[in-house]
Amino acid sequence: MKIFVVGANGRVGRHTVKKLAEANDEVIAGVRDPETQSLVEASNVKYVEFNLHQPVEQMATAFEGSEAIVFTAGSAGKDVLKVDLDGAVKTMTAAKKAGISRYIMVSAINADRPETFPGQELHDYYIAKHYADEWLRTTDLDYVIVQPTALTDEASDGLINVGRKGLQSEISRESVAEFLTEVVRNHAINHQTIDLSDGQTPISEAIADL
Repeated sequence: MKIFVVGANGRVGRHTVKKLAEANDEVIAGVRDPETQSLVEASNVKYVEFNLHQPVEQMATAFEGSEAIVFTAGSAGKDVLKVDLDGAVKTMTAAKKAGISRYIMVSAINADRPETFPGQELHDYYIAKHYADEWLRTTDLDYVIVQPTALTDEASDGLINVGRKGLQSEISRESVAEFLTEVVRNHAINHQTIDLSDGQTPISEAIADL
């Protein structure tokens, strides 16, 4: 597939670009500065200038020709309205304008449960993620919303848990990227919100059970 990764310089995004490239997908990696942020060197990876402050029309032009969008961007709590909410919604509109239906969103655990939102430090972030996800659910995009637990930089062991039963408190960013790489091409999985954590099930088996 030809896949556009939004937020390709983030810690999940970098792993995702690498995993997609290893799966022989054609990857368009959207970053603010391609000259300094082209971190994965492979013949099937192309870095392009892209940021979530751009107008929708400019985003749509960047998306043209891609078959799917994987949204891995995040503001780390610094600019939640412009990045995690408005930026995310603009990419959904741009995907539609570019004729792309497949859209994978990396969200956060319990973003669909406002009653569980954490305290002041992350509360605004969760509000932004919640309403971006809600907007995505109202579109006619072929979407999957992935809600990982706390992210770590541990190496992936290829084992995960999906769903709230058996959910663990953490998951490696590399494992999230491996999950995204497999789920993006599986169109049988659509219009779903998936809780994700470390676990005991191989990723391919977990996806087959969705």
